[in-house]
Amino acid sequence: TTSDLTPEICNFIQNEIKGNCMMHLTCTNMPSEKVDIALAQAKKFGFKNILALRGDPPEGQKEWKAIEGGFECALDLVKYIRKQYGDYFGITVSGYPEGHPNVRRKIEDDAWKPDKNENPKYYAVQQLRDGSYEGVSEKDWRSELDYLKAKIEAGGQVIITQLFYDAKIFIEWVKAVRKHGISAPILPGIMPIRAYGAFNRMTGFCKTMIPPALKSKLEQLKDDANAVYEFGLSYVHSICEEILNARLDDGAYIVPGLHIYTMNTEKCTIDILAKCKVGWTQQPQLEKVITADRQRILKEEQEKEARKQERLQCLS
Repeated sequence: TTSDLTPEICNFIQNEIKGNCMMHLTCTNMPSEKVDIALAQAKKFGFKNILALRGDPPEGQKEWKAIEGGFECALDLVKYIRKQYGDYFGITVSGYPEGHPNVRRKIEDDAWKPDKNENPKYYAVQQLRDGSYEGVSEKDWRSELDYLKAKIEAGGQVIITQLFYDAKIFIEWVKAVRKHGISAPILPGIMPIRAYGAFNRMTGFCKTMIPPALKSKLEQLKDDANAVYEFGLSYVHSICEEILNARLDDGAYIVPGLHIYTMNTEKCTIDILAKCKVGWTQQPQLEKVITADRQRILKEEQEKEARKQERLQCLS
């Protein structure tokens, strides 16, 4: 199972290739006994970082439900880890700049006007295909912030967000988080746009808001894989640049870096980092590493294309 494979993969990252892994631990189908085993393995193998999540519903199940002897939510999991292991593990938790999908609802208040968004105000508003709007109510927005704060106060130390494609919504959310008294570092969840189909599947699964300009351009380019990739790279790079340059009212940068969802592909990740040049001034060695990786990937692509052409010639 995935939960059985996780410590094995983390062990390879941490001890075979000498990386710095963060073990994902969810509440889905995980009784406390199974969590105990995972945490014991993590300590045995030297993992120091845990991403504590509620997790998605099991395949074939629409709604998430805690199993008997399991945890109700990520907050319970964070509390349990701290109770059992004290400060041994660094704990990261999730954040939702657009609101958790469970609290995003169609706006049906007759008094609400989309051009003003007031009386009442909704957060992370988007227009749906049928012309109606959805968003997060003031009550649910505050409840989301309260829950995030509770996870940090229970022992969470870093926040990684769900993917998004609207930098302004993310920036406003970070400012709201800070005003709510949450000071933990926030890493934006960046999902590269690699292919049209994969983009639609992932954003559909996560119920991600898609800005109209992005949606229409991808629709226009969908039959040209290379064009989708290049446009996606440029679009995501622009998001990263806007976020990395954004500051709070006190002048501090709103984020210390990026969290890129690689989805087991490295080229798009390296391409984004190469364009952003994140940390290159402070760490010159980083530029050498990223540049070398990009050159290696390009060479591998050229060799792969050459082999493909050779096979085609043999078949002709």
